[in-house]
Amino acid sequence: MKWKFFKTNWFPIAVVILVLASIIKKNLPGFAAGSKKQVPEKLTDNGAIASTTESHAGIFSWASRNSIDLPDIPESVAVPFLQRFGKVAAGEQTKFGIPASVILACAYINSFSGKRDWAAQYQNYFGLGCGGGWEGATETVGGVCIRRYEKAWDSFRDFSKYLSGRKDFDAIRQSCGTDWKAWAKALDSKKISEVSDFEGEMVKVIETYRLFELDK
Repeated sequence: MKWKFFKTNWFPIAVVILVLASIIKKNLPGFAAGSKKQVPEKLTDNGAIASTTESHAGIFSWASRNSIDLPDIPESVAVPFLQRFGKVAAGEQTKFGIPASVILACAYINSFSGKRDWAAQYQNYFGLGCGGGWEGATETVGGVCIRRYEKAWDSFRDFSKYLSGRKDFDAIRQSCGTDWKAWAKALDSKKISEVSDFEGEMVKVIETYRLFELDK
């Protein structure tokens, strides 16, 4: 009797089963109707949640923190640092078109001539944070998530990639050319350092140690 009933009414029964299956599927996690695949979340360098598709624009958190003064750096510390990374900066200029003096001065200022924790311990000479879709090693310094590199060169190359990856990079490069003072002013406006009077400090170190000679 039961078999005869199912045999006679198999089609409407099948439709009911399909409808019920569809309803159950829609209510399961990850199968909401019309939903898109969720982008994994991660912490940026200032602790805010951001998707892994965020742009490089949010890679620094200096704007949300208090400015600090560049400490007095003795010549005995400054000169070895600048000599050590002079050729590295020159190589980055050749590849990316950013004056070597500017790259080297940025590293000098942001790392306190290599003496800041994130430079001395983790080879991060520019204070690049964990934002920008970074998938490499990280460390937390002073409550800030920063990138950790195996070699100092990796830090310089990542900084060059960060600058060249900005949407406004081509405009900056075309307007500034090889004028390191124009670069200093342009980068100061982009908040790539928490050091107060960043432009002034760049001008000071470049002129004091004649770093502009690296740009030739």
